[in-house]
Amino acid sequence: MYIHDFELTTGDQNVGTVYLPSKSATNLPVLIYCHGWGSSRFEDTRNLKIPSQQLCDRAIQENIAYVTFDFFGCGDTGGDYRDFTYSRWKNNLADVITWIESQAFADKSKIACYGTSSGSTAVLRLIAEDSRLCAAISNASCITHHFAMNEGGPAKRFADNVETLAAGNTTMAVGIDFGLEFFVDTISNAPMHTMSQIKCPVLFLQGQDDGIYRRLDAQLGYALMTEADCDNRTAYMPIEGGNHDLTNLPEVAAARVFEWLLPILEANSH
Repeated sequence: MYIHDFELTTGDQNVGTVYLPSKSATNLPVLIYCHGWGSSRFEDTRNLKIPSQQLCDRAIQENIAYVTFDFFGCGDTGGDYRDFTYSRWKNNLADVITWIESQAFADKSKIACYGTSSGSTAVLRLIAEDSRLCAAISNASCITHHFAMNEGGPAKRFADNVETLAAGNTTMAVGIDFGLEFFVDTISNAPMHTMSQIKCPVLFLQGQDDGIYRRLDAQLGYALMTEADCDNRTAYMPIEGGNHDLTNLPEVAAARVFEWLLPILEANSH
């Protein structure tokens, strides 16, 4: 396996890593991994996270390039997390896809994406307006603004502090002081509003021991897409005993992902 880091010259200059079956590999399908809230593409030791490691191993086995990167405010990309918005993360992902399309290792017609937790928000928002991905996997889906609900969630934080935010001040959500833009963007642009516009099949991969809001979001996302008849290859796969991010069943998660993804990649062959 050949591994190399990259840094974009556009946007937030996101940093990432490419995993290839060999240094000379060309024209491969690509699977992009999008991490969740306040996370990064690596564990502290620079090893891939679970189940990202299992996804990478299976991708290399199937002769698929695997790409990870850090969203703005995270990992090697850095930036002040107080300036984070999902629109910004969506744009980060778009920039990474543009870079991948310019690389010899990539088949532009076979780029897929795996988003976990808040990473799924960026993925689902992007594919509602960008047709470059051929498939997406949404794990621990966040299609509404119902997260961090022990605090009431972003909608309640916004409603309770709207005058403070409108005056240019901040209020805390998930332990971070955010300004007005974060709350308006999170609430008004939640993926649930645009699921019917998604242009590629989506696998909603959901651990059944995850929190109730993530389980409901996965079911809602699947229902909205099937109601709109977006793509008949869209699927909902609950994993019994699976936790948030499926870190306790990584091999099962990887098997389910590729069981669903490989036929889609094959169907995109010229």
